[in-house]
Amino acid sequence: MVTVKSSQKIFTDSEVANLTVICVEHVHNFAKSRHLCFIARARRKRPGINADQWLFTLSDLMVLVTLFPKCTH
Repeated sequence: MVTVKSSQKIFTDSEVANLTVICVEHVHNFAKSRHLCFIARARRKRPGINADQWLFTLSDLMVLVTLFPKCTH
């Protein structure tokens, strides 16, 4: 069971990891394989900085909670 504010519609990958107790690496891998989330790309002027932001909807979050077990490591 995950409890979130009703006003929150979009979640970052770190928020999803904290809410679901699934590590960020597993969240990314599962999202890629199931075509969940969307990646917002921002242009940064400094090279070497990853500007991709993984964003999840409430529906994506519910799919993750239902289908993916909690990480034990």
